[in-house]
Amino acid sequence: MALLDAINPLGEIAVDVLACGPAASGHCPSRSSLRATGRPPFTVIVDRHDDVRFTHTVLAAHHPAAGQISIHPTVDRSDRLLWHDILHTVADGRPPRAPISTEHGSTPVQEHAAHAALKAATVQRMTVLRAHRIGWGTWADLIALHRTTGTDVTMVHHAELPADLAHLLRHCDHRILTTHAAVQALHPPAR
Repeated sequence: MALLDAINPLGEIAVDVLACGPAASGHCPSRSSLRATGRPPFTVIVDRHDDVRFTHTVLAAHHPAAGQISIHPTVDRSDRLLWHDILHTVADGRPPRAPISTEHGSTPVQEHAAHAALKAATVQRMTVLRAHRIGWGTWADLIALHRTTGTDVTMVHHAELPADLAHLLRHCDHRILTTHAAVQALHPPAR
């Protein structure tokens, strides 16, 4: 079995968001091509008012030993640091068990290492905060990560969803949560 499994019938392992947006609707994959049979949906929490309770609830649920990690990412222009943050969080502060080159490696090298680390650590849920600051291409990569690792990925978007992102989500199994009660139900406090 390959480290990165295909996310659609064409055998692709990632999605180019720039080719799939409202302006290019005629070139988008079919609605069913990014559906993950037998997998829980990719979850997006839309926190339109940047309510601090959403962030506190997600952080309080962080419990790596129980397979639940919460990531407050270090966002840079390329989103390269997100993959390092994932590796660091999976390792729970210890140096990640990944090749040394991943720390300063390219985004694909870090992304590949993050996929491997999530599979090896059997992380059941990964929640990424500040998702409104993450590029759409990385969103597509995280949708692929959700599909290929068995880790349920939840993104907390602290603003209204932009049209291009809403369009991307139409092509994958997803659910959108908007209330603090729903966030609490999905992220019970760590014990």
